[in-house]
Amino acid sequence: MASSTSSFGRRFIPIPSQYQIYDSYTIDPQWQIKFTVVWTSILAFSFLISIPYIIHSIRTGRLYSGLSIQESFESPTRSRSAPESALLSEDKRQSKTEPKSNTFLSRSFTGVGAMIQSVTLWTLPMPNLTWWKGQVGDCCRRAYFTLGVSQIILVVGYMAIVISCFVVGAELTQNANRPGFIALSQLPVIILLSLKSPLPLPIFLPSLSYEHYNFLHRWAGRTLFVTATVHGGMWINQFIKNNEYDQITAEKSKRGILAFALMGMVVITSLKPIRRKCYQLFWIAHVMFFVGFFAAISYHTPYSRPWIYPCVAIYAYDLFVRILRYRIKDATLVPVDETLTMIHIPDCDSGWLPTQHVLVRILKGSGIFESHPFTITNAPSTPFSASPRGIILYAKVSGDWTKKLHHMSKDLSNLEVGDDIEEREQFLKHEVDSEGNRSRNQQKNLFDNHPGCKVKIMIDGPYGGLKLDLGNYENVLLVGGGSGITFILGSIEEALRVKQIGHGNGNGPKKVDVVWVVKDLSTIESISPTLSYLYRLSKKLNLQLTYNLYLTDPPHPLPLAPSILTSNTTLSPFRPEVAQLVREALPLPPSTCIESPLERGEELPQSHSQTQTQTQTQTQTHPHQGEGIGHSGGLAVVACGPQGIVMETKNAIANLSITERINCGGIAFHGESYTL
Repeated sequence: MASSTSSFGRRFIPIPSQYQIYDSYTIDPQWQIKFTVVWTSILAFSFLISIPYIIHSIRTGRLYSGLSIQESFESPTRSRSAPESALLSEDKRQSKTEPKSNTFLSRSFTGVGAMIQSVTLWTLPMPNLTWWKGQVGDCCRRAYFTLGVSQIILVVGYMAIVISCFVVGAELTQNANRPGFIALSQLPVIILLSLKSPLPLPIFLPSLSYEHYNFLHRWAGRTLFVTATVHGGMWINQFIKNNEYDQITAEKSKRGILAFALMGMVVITSLKPIRRKCYQLFWIAHVMFFVGFFAAISYHTPYSRPWIYPCVAIYAYDLFVRILRYRIKDATLVPVDETLTMIHIPDCDSGWLPTQHVLVRILKGSGIFESHPFTITNAPSTPFSASPRGIILYAKVSGDWTKKLHHMSKDLSNLEVGDDIEEREQFLKHEVDSEGNRSRNQQKNLFDNHPGCKVKIMIDGPYGGLKLDLGNYENVLLVGGGSGITFILGSIEEALRVKQIGHGNGNGPKKVDVVWVVKDLSTIESISPTLSYLYRLSKKLNLQLTYNLYLTDPPHPLPLAPSILTSNTTLSPFRPEVAQLVREALPLPPSTCIESPLERGEELPQSHSQTQTQTQTQTQTHPHQGEGIGHSGGLAVVACGPQGIVMETKNAIANLSITERINCGGIAFHGESYTL
């Protein structure tokens, strides 16, 4: 009996840790939980620091103002989005914006924000090599890296967390399951970062929309691929090293290799050249291969299913919310010129904000299989603006789909003329002249008189949009490149809207400077009526609105600006220095007073035009060397267009001194880069 007891005790003597067999299926899932705790904690922290933004957005009514496009069935005069009670009296409109507080605490807060802003906005330029020239945007002198410094820090930090989780304490040479477990735990992160639905709150930061944190979705997917490569590669290396070739051909290994191959196809078809040149191929392959990957990985290991089910539920929720926002509408396509198409969607009264975008699908022909995003350029109709009900979009011909759209807009068989037979006959009479060609003026008149082509469309949205509250800033600088003018038009509408309702610090912005860098003059002429219309509205609100237009491919000799534009519009045949434009837009501290050369009686060269003289005077009167002791109302900078011009604007703000940003009351930035 004693011998039996002694044998029993020896049987359960603890085995030293160095001789214990690594239990992957017990230890590795614990690291999955650790990784999940880390990224959910970061997500919770980002929500906490966004609470001030959320509170402010609730007070101003902007947080969820643009959720779903609505149509009112009341009379048009009662269905305006901004009620008359929201309009200010004329005396209140003419009141000046109160300067921001100039306490030590407020200046310190602005200074800390400026230091953080310098890091978050700074972007490294690419080497000045010949083979990089294709990456340079039309409106920028050089190319920049796709990611800014802050974005690189986030990506590197994410990768460091993932690598730490599958390296620390793992015996990868003996058992490479840990990277596979960590790869599975990354699936919810990738799905969350791919969502477009803004409910209940946007992922990552409420002040950002899905297109701003999509870079994290891409790099998380690449990190997942690297993690799976380590998992599969080390197991295959171990099988070969131990001469266990039968393990490679086992069913479990085959399913794992299939899942890895499908994931590799997702990565390959997601590369930037494919996204830009063959977007539809990218989108179809993305969906098909990812669904196939989910199926293959669920058969490869049963440990994957607890991570796949939440992903399916999250994505199904996003699709459900998006379906609720789908709208099928009648739309009118109008050819503005040879390269621009206006899309007017009538009978839309509320539920969107200017600068938001919608995904448009033409329910006709092959267009039913594609949807493309377009920026909303107008605000909902109000008694003040007296603009027509509906949404206005502009589509620049830049690919096969937009080219088909433009040809469709000129299709005479679907002209929207109703019962006005005379209008149709008159248009058809002048559509083609007897000689088969037209002068430029005849073409312009033809497009002006085009009654429009009626089509059925499906819209999904709205999404994104300007997240800055322009009512909190005294000056606004809008920098647009090429088709980025659509976002700029929406930003002007937003500035007029906040000026109209008079919320924020005082009475909204006092000055809006618009900088548009464009290739040809015809595009400027096509948008001129809209620019003039917005200028007339700004005059009613005592908002100083100026247009500075720059041609990157100017004709010779340089013509005058279109006559329909205002007298304060400048037209220059060169690319601007964005850094100089930002400095000129900085509001003047109220306590600083420096005489201009004209006030001192100095003469300027006679060769300068009146507009150039005004610009030079404004530049010379700006004290941007830190002498000012006042505190102004701040500057909001919005940049939209090719990646180059957005990056150049970011660097222009990041390179400003802390003192300059404190004296002007702080600078806020919002960028929209039109790249895939």
